[in-house]
Amino acid sequence: MFQEITVKRVSAGTLYKLVAIGSSITFVLFSIIMGCFALFGAHTVTWNQHPLTGVSGLVASPFIGLFIAAIFTIFLGSGMAFGLWLYSKFKPITLLVRIPDSAPSV
Repeated sequence: MFQEITVKRVSAGTLYKLVAIGSSITFVLFSIIMGCFALFGAHTVTWNQHPLTGVSGLVASPFIGLFIAAIFTIFLGSGMAFGLWLYSKFKPITLLVRIPDSAPSV
C-alpha cells in the first residue's frame, strides 16, 4: 500500500544520502564483477592507465568502485540538489511512500 505525501523541499542531506546509497551499491557491485574478470587475466581494472590483473585487480576493484561512487555522488547529488531546489520554488514535490500493512494509517 502506498500513501502520497507532499513535500515542500527535500533536504540536501537526504538527497546526497539517496544518491550515495544507490551509486555505491551499483558501482561497487559492477567493479567487483570487473575484478572477477581481472582475476582471470582480463584487462578490465586499470589504475593510472596500467591494467591490474590477478588478485591485485580483484582487491583493488571495490575501492575503485567506491571512488567512482563518491565522485558521482558529489557531482550528481549537487546537480540534483540544485534542480530540486529550483523546482521547489514553483511547485511542491509529491512522493509515494510505501507503508507496511501493520502500521496505523495517518
